[in-house]
Amino acid sequence: MRYDKNGLPIREYYTEELKKSPKDKMRAIGYQKYYTGGAIILMFLVLIGMYLVLN
Repeated sequence: MRYDKNGLPIREYYTEELKKSPKDKMRAIGYQKYYTGGAIILMFLVLIGMYLVLN
């Protein structure tokens, strides 16, 4: 394991991703649609809020 200048271990994303089980990967893909939908709704709320504040 590699360490940074403060002595903390460096987390390697790709190594961790290879160790995940296929079940966990499929669960993450299943939840991705909710994250995307939430981000879109939040974006519209911010745009509506900006419109109301600026007018």
